[in-house]
Amino acid sequence: MQKTKINHLSDLQPLLSLLSQKEVQNSLIQTLEKLPELVDQYSALERNIAFIKSVINDKESMEYLLGGFEDEFQKYIPSKDSLDALITLVHDLPKYTKLLTVVEPIMDFLLSISRDKESVDYLYKGAKEIVGPIQQKVENGWDLIQRAKIEADKDHSPVTIFTVFKLIKEPAVQQSIHFVKALLTIASEPKSK
Repeated sequence: MQKTKINHLSDLQPLLSLLSQKEVQNSLIQTLEKLPELVDQYSALERNIAFIKSVINDKESMEYLLGGFEDEFQKYIPSKDSLDALITLVHDLPKYTKLLTVVEPIMDFLLSISRDKESVDYLYKGAKEIVGPIQQKVENGWDLIQRAKIEADKDHSPVTIFTVFKLIKEPAVQQSIHFVKALLTIASEPKSK
């Protein structure tokens, strides 16, 4: 038995010489100090691996995860129509580039005008001068229609043939009849090609 102990001690001699080195001792001390933290990390890793294995083995969970992924992934896969449109767009890109080179200075000009208060005021006044008379005519026409409606609601006298003949002699009615007659004549002319 004594002999086996000696053999074991001779086997331990390289280990003991290694442990006698100061660097190795410091490394062992640091390792032993960090051992609880390493055990905690290893335990957490084991739990995560166990969870992943259980999810992989659970068919319903996998279908749920992959189904959601597939739905989200489908949003980013272009359809044939999208690809055709993209090819057409790329094919027509030179045309669009030419158009943009024409439109770009116009847009720059409009943007510079929109930032200049004097120019905006000038454009507003010019538009008001153009739209003002048209707006006034529309308002006058609307007032005329409203007044005529009020007068028609007040008048309860019967309309006779003599009233119609009297109306036909009115200049405004005569002018309207001539307009309708001319319109019908023009509309009935054969169209020339």
